Amino acid sequence: MVNHTYCRIPARTGYFSATIDCDRLINLSPAPAPSEPVEELWLTPGLFDIQVNGMLGHNLSGEDLSVSQVVEIERELERRGVTRWCPTVITQDPVIVERNLNILRSAIEENAVQNVHCIHLEGHYISAEDGYRGVHMKRWVRDPDPEEFDRWQAAAGGHIGLFSLAPEREGALEFIHKLKLEGVKTALVHHNSGYERIRSAIANGADLATHLVNGCASMIHRQHNIIWAQLSLDDLWASFIADGYHIPYYTLRAVIRAKGKERSILVSDLAYLSGFPEGEYTKNDLTVVLKDGGLWVKSEGTNLLSGAIKTLNEGCEYLAVHAGFTIEEALVLASLNPARYMGAEHKTQLYPGYKGPLVLFSWKDKKLIIKEVHNCHG
Repeated sequence: MVNHTYCRIPARTGYFSATIDCDRLINLSPAPAPSEPVEELWLTPGLFDIQVNGMLGHNLSGEDLSVSQVVEIERELERRGVTRWCPTVITQDPVIVERNLNILRSAIEENAVQNVHCIHLEGHYISAEDGYRGVHMKRWVRDPDPEEFDRWQAAAGGHIGLFSLAPEREGALEFIHKLKLEGVKTALVHHNSGYERIRSAIANGADLATHLVNGCASMIHRQHNIIWAQLSLDDLWASFIADGYHIPYYTLRAVIRAKGKERSILVSDLAYLSGFPEGEYTKNDLTVVLKDGGLWVKSEGTNLLSGAIKTLNEGCEYLAVHAGFTIEEALVLASLNPARYMGAEHKTQLYPGYKGPLVLFSWKDKKLIIKEVHNCHG
């Protein structure tokens, strides 16, 4: 079916006339601005979420993960306008980690899923300190183990492309350098490193602060802390969770402006309870509350979050409605910027002959609506 669309494109000037056949952009040409109000449509390559821990009850770090569950996650993400993603395996029993990496490898290499960019490992080698550790299970937190990583990468078939860790752990700088040499991007997360240690991590190859502002203690020095240090370093990208709980809208506006829109990425940090009805659930031996679009540990209230449940399209909407950014800026932070960071910018450049996926969003009454998803699998 051929679709003809009058639209705008994030980070491109003016309006366009686009013709789409299945998932191929067969025509794209500049068009005059409308002479009267029209529906505001945005044609994109789809959103790119580099941090998805699971959803629909399917835990990418759980002991019962299956290929069919990974497929269900991808299909639901695509329905939400997310056409590229990084399945994220977090701190867990190393045996389960290796098992799940094998499952993800099978899903990717058997072409059961087609939108995965790479696998992201977050945790494992993070700070054991309360606050900085977040809700990661302390019993599985440890120093970097290069041989363990090699086993994991073998299990993953070489698909691990991003590893988030704490740079103050013993051997962390050497580990970051090892990953850099092997083409794996490294990020800093759940850590309590000083400014100079962070600079050393960057010198060895780290280039991202994962979900910055979160994953740290609630009481920190007003000047010497990991937030200011990582915001100040222009050679470090940063990802942010825009769900209204992890970062207040005014803080979100300030940190993105400080880091710069060209170095900021929106992520969802989706927990496997995303898509479930409100209520209380058990997660990592803790009772968590899912309510009003948030997820937190019951005994701690919103002071201790347990991942997020809002998908990346909802994060874009929140950024535009509450934090003072335009919907175009939000779409750039959730699609073009993660692609740039991951070295996949060429896959997001729209031109005649471009083969999808493609997602058409409607922005109306401060609501971001997925109008059309064009992705002809197979």
